[in-house]
Amino acid sequence: MLCYLSLVGVLGMGAPVHAQPAASNQPSVEDRAAAYHAFILGRSQEGAGDTDAAVASYTRAAELDPTASDIWAELAGLYARRSDAEPAIEAANAALEREPDNLEAHRILGLVYAARVGARGGGDEADLDRAIEHLERARKPSSPDPALYLTLGRLYLTTENADQAIEVLNEVIDAEPQFADALALLAQAHEAKGEWDEASAVYERAVLVGPERARYRRQLASALVNAGQPERALDVLRDLVGFRPDEAGGWYALSELELQLRHHTEAESAVRRVIELEPEGLRGPYLLTRILGAQSRYQDLVEVLGPIVERAAIANVDPSQVASLLQRLAAAHEELGDHDAAIGALSSARDLSPSDLGVQAQLAQIYIEAGRFDEADEVVDVAQRQRPDNLVLSRLEAMALSARGDVGDAVAVLKGALRQHEAEPAAHVALANLYSEHDRVDEAVRVLTDAEMQFPNNAQIVFQLGAVFERGRRFTEAERAFRRVLERNPEDAQALNYLGYMLADQGERLDESVDLIRRALELDPDNGSYLDSLGWAYFKQDELALAETALRRAGDQLLRNSVVQDHLADLLFKIERYDEAVTAWERALAGDRDGVDVFGIERKLGDARARMRR
Repeated sequence: MLCYLSLVGVLGMGAPVHAQPAASNQPSVEDRAAAYHAFILGRSQEGAGDTDAAVASYTRAAELDPTASDIWAELAGLYARRSDAEPAIEAANAALEREPDNLEAHRILGLVYAARVGARGGGDEADLDRAIEHLERARKPSSPDPALYLTLGRLYLTTENADQAIEVLNEVIDAEPQFADALALLAQAHEAKGEWDEASAVYERAVLVGPERARYRRQLASALVNAGQPERALDVLRDLVGFRPDEAGGWYALSELELQLRHHTEAESAVRRVIELEPEGLRGPYLLTRILGAQSRYQDLVEVLGPIVERAAIANVDPSQVASLLQRLAAAHEELGDHDAAIGALSSARDLSPSDLGVQAQLAQIYIEAGRFDEADEVVDVAQRQRPDNLVLSRLEAMALSARGDVGDAVAVLKGALRQHEAEPAAHVALANLYSEHDRVDEAVRVLTDAEMQFPNNAQIVFQLGAVFERGRRFTEAERAFRRVLERNPEDAQALNYLGYMLADQGERLDESVDLIRRALELDPDNGSYLDSLGWAYFKQDELALAETALRRAGDQLLRNSVVQDHLADLLFKIERYDEAVTAWERALAGDRDGVDVFGIERKLGDARARMRR
């Protein structure tokens, strides 16, 4: 069996042989003998590394016996082995002119065309078709060639023909059960069909026969996650990092899975190992920012992201990727109440990626929050010239108008956007939220009720309807809406938390309230808003120790959330920690002031200060 080396381009080694049609007369016995001698000499010369001499010998053999297809097939294989694609194709075609079913010629042509497809990134459909056609002609189920079958399986996957890939790969695996690469490719074929259990089982076989290959273990873990077996996937990855403790890829995959499962402490531990192993790399620190963000550890996030951004700029990372890092940094600054720092980061992001809608929208929103409406208008105007009918930009335009007090103009903007984007649920929700923010509850309800008729399966519309009812203090209707969301999806954490908090805030059915919020936290354990809800429900139950634990965690996360700081301060005041209560109420007044009674907080703050002086 001739060994085929993957072609990466024509090296130009030796002159191509121009094949002539097979002679009509058979060669003499003497010529056949001389041809055989030249053929054997060519093999010997190739074995010694003198491929130019081997080409000359094969050429001489072909001239002496122009009817022999095997000589041309051998010459094609030589050209293929030294990566001369075009001469290899010409010689293989010459073999097929003499013997249309020459298996070796078909094999060489198939592998050469397949290598050309790989070198071009799969861009040449004609080469792809030729590769499959010739490899199928060379296919021998009785004694499958591993390289041929593996290549054919890959090509079938490239053409999204997973069933054919599975058939081909099973043939070679039946003949060679320990062929780890074929097992891994077979697993990928099952993945392509969404057959995750089958993929997992095959990957496990690949791991058993190729235990040293970390890639198989990572692929097995991914398949197990998709098969709904994340705990088994964790075991696989933990075994991997034990087996390969100095390989960053395993730690990275483990950290990603721990984060996906909201095991934040374990995720952080794993990713810090990645950073140790790749001190100049960016993927570890970037994943760490995702973990910190999931825990609302914004100050830590700022401290990590600053050096990453500087390193990325020095390393000439793609500007759009640096802009994405700056967006994350800006969001952390925003959560910490530092609008100037957030605006600075986003301005730098806009310089790097001036047409990025996400950057433009985030910058405009922070300008609005900072009360810098003219600058927000400027950003939105520039963006709208690029995208005149964009719904996100219309919402930002309306947000700026509403913040200025121009509610009628804001409504007009969103009504116009709704006419243009009637098929998008978000357009209906935006108008309803604007009505709700300005106590126009009936109009908000009407918009969402109409939207629900248009989008009967959209749970977000029903959730927003519940929120509108709650803001309008129509609690019975709000509860019905949230219950409808939970009937569709009992694990909707947003609805669980909102309903639980609403009950707690009214002081009603507190045991049920606690149960609902704890279910939300099981789904999202470090969510600061959910922790605040749980702490508030415990406070209402007079379970002050439990309330303190939850409210302190929420308060540490959501420093600018005035409602959260007010709740924490109420608890601290009740347990006579007046100095801490003062600090929390001061944070509430310095925060977003959304949803709080500012004058009420000022009165409570005064009372706490008076008690401190006693």
